[in-house]
Amino acid sequence: MANLAGTPADLIDCPDCGTLQRIPARWGWTVLLCKRCTGVLERTNLRSFDASLALSIAALLLMVPSLSLTFLTTSISGATRSSLLGSSAVAMIEDGWPVLGIIIFLFTVIAPLLRYSLLSLVLGLLRLDAHPHWLGRAFRFANALQTWAMTDVYLLGLAVAYMRLKASLNVQMGAGAKCLIVVGVLSLFIRAVLDKEEVWRAIGLGRAARSGRGEPANAMPLANGNSPITCLGCDLVVIASSEGHNCPRCDKTLHRRKPDSIARAVALTTAGILLYIPANVYPIATLPIGFSSVKYTVIEGVIDLAKARLWGLALLVLTASFAIPLLKLVGLAWCLVSVAARSVWRLPLKTRVFRGIEEIGRWSMIDPFVISCFVPVTHYNALIYGRAEPAAPAFTAVVILTIIATKCFDPRLMWDVKGKAS
Repeated sequence: MANLAGTPADLIDCPDCGTLQRIPARWGWTVLLCKRCTGVLERTNLRSFDASLALSIAALLLMVPSLSLTFLTTSISGATRSSLLGSSAVAMIEDGWPVLGIIIFLFTVIAPLLRYSLLSLVLGLLRLDAHPHWLGRAFRFANALQTWAMTDVYLLGLAVAYMRLKASLNVQMGAGAKCLIVVGVLSLFIRAVLDKEEVWRAIGLGRAARSGRGEPANAMPLANGNSPITCLGCDLVVIASSEGHNCPRCDKTLHRRKPDSIARAVALTTAGILLYIPANVYPIATLPIGFSSVKYTVIEGVIDLAKARLWGLALLVLTASFAIPLLKLVGLAWCLVSVAARSVWRLPLKTRVFRGIEEIGRWSMIDPFVISCFVPVTHYNALIYGRAEPAAPAFTAVVILTIIATKCFDPRLMWDVKGKAS
């Protein structure tokens, strides 16, 4: 890998408020904060390139037994049912919920496989000091998949499903489930130790060396008085005349602000609000309890866990499945109204709220994952069975729409109003 020691100070545009500032060379354990909004610009504590590579390869290798070995097994009155990780999609398709089954398969199988494969490939090539032209694009895709590779979220869904099934059936976790648990834990460590800024600098240095420019891509001159813009894919600062062209480091099309940010975020948030109602009014799943199957809504599922004295799981499901989606919708609406009203009130707080929404949004997928865990192993007969119900697709749509809405919304627009006002 290219040696980053002695990399000079460079410019960074805060992704939260759009303030351009020069940051010093990195050393030791450092957390750099924006001087205007106090958002985190860069964090080097606990980061390790080699650890990221090792963990990514380990997670990728463990995905193989996670997919091929028995996941869950249930038994009742001598009859047994077993599942694989991919069985959920098949069972939901057979039950008449093909879109839901495909989404679960994408989040639990396809996205994790792609993310760990791309990370292992990019980090491995950098370690070998190899710099193919597509390296920046590959790392950008790997970072984008971080949101959608939900093995960590799936662990909580698996825990809730296991405790619910245990109350009525004899249930055992197979080797596939145990391997996936390890993958989920590794994904958390990967996120903690991966230094994205270091990787981007290595990719930029490699591109510069290959092109013979003799300077890294993130040292582009800011000349002629042009106000610089920042790549939304890798945070590279470039001259304003580059807008509309591809980023020299990650190949993403350059824009000063996210295109049609407000219109897209408003449309997605409105759709999420409309779907939030049926997602909580209609039954989300049918679950075998005792020797019968019972339909329940999100809130009824929380009450069922509380009655079983599973207070921690009840609080977890209430928070992830009811409170977080509602808070996301309210928070997004607040930020959108702030831009529309050209309000400069509490901008740092609004920015922190938005970043919180962006961070916790994916954890609302716990309930759909719970359903996906128990559906393949609860098809016994007409009285004892489990399946998704009409609220499940609506609930999943709310989660996905709010995640995409946060990605479409550009928080710098809130601060642009303050800049113009001043």
